[in-house]
Amino acid sequence: MSLKYYPLVVESARGYVLRDVEGREYIDFVSGAVVYPLGHLHEEIVATIRSQVEKYLAYPIVYFYAVEPVELAEKLITITPGNFEKRVFLGFSGSDAVEVAILVSRAARRARYLVSFYDSFHGSLYFTFSASGIFSEEIKRSTLASSDIIFAPYPNPYRNPYGIDGYEKPFELSNAILGQLEKVFATKGSEIAAVLFEPVQGDGGIVVPPDYFVRELKRLCSEHNILLIDDEVKTGVGRTGKWWGIEHYGVTPDLLVVGKGLGCGMPISAVIGRADVMDSYPEGGLGYTLSGHALSAVVALATIRVIERENLVERVRVLGDYLLKRLEELKDHYEVVGDVRGKGLLIGVEIVRDKASRAPSKPLALKIVWRAWEKGLVLLTVGRYGNVIRIAPPLNIPREVVDRAVEVLEESIKDAVEGRVPDDVLAYMRGW
Repeated sequence: MSLKYYPLVVESARGYVLRDVEGREYIDFVSGAVVYPLGHLHEEIVATIRSQVEKYLAYPIVYFYAVEPVELAEKLITITPGNFEKRVFLGFSGSDAVEVAILVSRAARRARYLVSFYDSFHGSLYFTFSASGIFSEEIKRSTLASSDIIFAPYPNPYRNPYGIDGYEKPFELSNAILGQLEKVFATKGSEIAAVLFEPVQGDGGIVVPPDYFVRELKRLCSEHNILLIDDEVKTGVGRTGKWWGIEHYGVTPDLLVVGKGLGCGMPISAVIGRADVMDSYPEGGLGYTLSGHALSAVVALATIRVIERENLVERVRVLGDYLLKRLEELKDHYEVVGDVRGKGLLIGVEIVRDKASRAPSKPLALKIVWRAWEKGLVLLTVGRYGNVIRIAPPLNIPREVVDRAVEVLEESIKDAVEGRVPDDVLAYMRGW
């Protein structure tokens, strides 16, 4: 799958700065698709890699034993929600981790169906692709996607099928969707293994649901003996101003999935879940030859250690509030900025034709990110309509750099609105 935006060819990177093959430098405001919470080549990450490669890279723990993945599993157990006994599965990507969570859920509940949400994205493997609501039914049919997925609307306060302003009426929006879910649970509850949920919908447009919805969703799941899978691939590891996005709602999931930022550039993912659920899968049925890769595991441990030592979760909360306020000023000033939302340093800026119609404008959003790239700021777009600019800089980015990036973004919005970005650039851009 290729979602190219502009011809950026990276030659090197350090901290929050990217350098291309022509020597130009850019502020990385997407953290390489949310995989570099500490920026590029953080000194402790580099030192950890050098130290580990002098020892060994990995050895198959499906047959033998290793210290590094065990230490990582123990750490993940302590920093994830839930006081119950847990088990940990280690993989390589968010896709494989979500896939494992789905398989485990089906085994635990002896049930085939999964509830997911429209506009979600959970990965590119069979069940994760099937459970991703951002793809059209035509694409699903052409790929023979699983028919065992039941989709529900995600509670998007700004853009939802009910025409409800979810910011002003969060309970009304939440109850409209919860009512649908209650009917599904009442008729198919024994056949539903789990609900797969993003605490902030990522590729769907950085959508933040009402607190009430998440709490009630968990209550319904518990009432009907349905598992709740918390997809933290984008929201985990401090990105939202808490260790895990689900913590904003005071909810404890049965299974928590993490990827992306956990390895700070190294491929690793994890499923952390209730022991009784994880143990339900047949012995020998889960695992890859290099599951629990030692090099990736020690980098993940170093990433967690730096975030804890430098108190980055709290820093993200404060800096995120500041950045959100700066971006809301753009919303007040520009008719094409329809909505600004997010938590911590995961923020979406929705571009529309005008505030009254809320009609999404993908071409304008793409022109904005193109011009920003020309001015030295790396951004990209997400969402079903491809009109939401995703902002996710490294967690340790300096505040003065954030200010400079907002200035570039404003300049780019102004240039695009005033017609100074040619239509020709759209021929090179695809995006979501």
